Amino acid sequence: MSSTPRFLTRPPLIFLSIVLALALFAPAPFAVIAPGPATNLLGNTVSISSGASATVLPTKGKLFSTSVLVNNPNSRLPGIWVLLAWAKGSQAVVPWSALYPPGESAKKSKEVSDKEMATSQQKAAIAAANFLKALNPSQPLGWKPEDIKIAMHNVGGPSAGLAFALTLIAKLKSPELIAGRNIAVTGEISENGSVGRIGGIDQKMIGARAAGAQIFILPRQTCQDITRRPKGLKLIAVSTLGQAVHALANPRIADSLHC
Repeated sequence: MSSTPRFLTRPPLIFLSIVLALALFAPAPFAVIAPGPATNLLGNTVSISSGASATVLPTKGKLFSTSVLVNNPNSRLPGIWVLLAWAKGSQAVVPWSALYPPGESAKKSKEVSDKEMATSQQKAAIAAANFLKALNPSQPLGWKPEDIKIAMHNVGGPSAGLAFALTLIAKLKSPELIAGRNIAVTGEISENGSVGRIGGIDQKMIGARAAGAQIFILPRQTCQDITRRPKGLKLIAVSTLGQAVHALANPRIADSLHC
């Protein structure tokens, strides 16, 4: 006499196997956010037009912009990959609709991301210029925001704005801010220097630590989104460009701005 439960006799068992296979290998309505590369902006990323009197200064240390890797609208992952990403822990799984509007194509997504990147660079240049002018109104900068060009490849979105602004201040005025340290930065920025919330903070911190960063500057509003803190990474939470600059210049201020 068979001991197989009646509800698992052959026809239902085959049906259950088919359903399970479809669930594991069919495209899932989720996106996976993974740690992305960290880019050292103190390399050859900043250039200034020949009409400006300012020069790009040598700076010791590294200032990283951070990023995440996300599957694009044309590459929905099968369910098994989503499950593996969720189990791995270093990656985040979010509903597809949280990242992409219905019907958005990979081309359209890239266009939006590239535009956000270009806008963030413009805002960063204006914010850096405004900050330096406020520090010393009588001293000319020697450059205008439109003189600045920042070369970034294969990265989009608005979240590198704060990193761009700090890079410009270090490279065009105060290289001593970096002081040989490895610093990672994330956060949107406005023209008045306010710093806005970003997504993917856990994955950005993982990528920053893997690149060798010891300090991570992030938006104050994003502290509540952190679920894991890489060892050896000091967090500095800021609301403005001014706070970020002063934290890099003064360890006591940095210690008071912990997450």
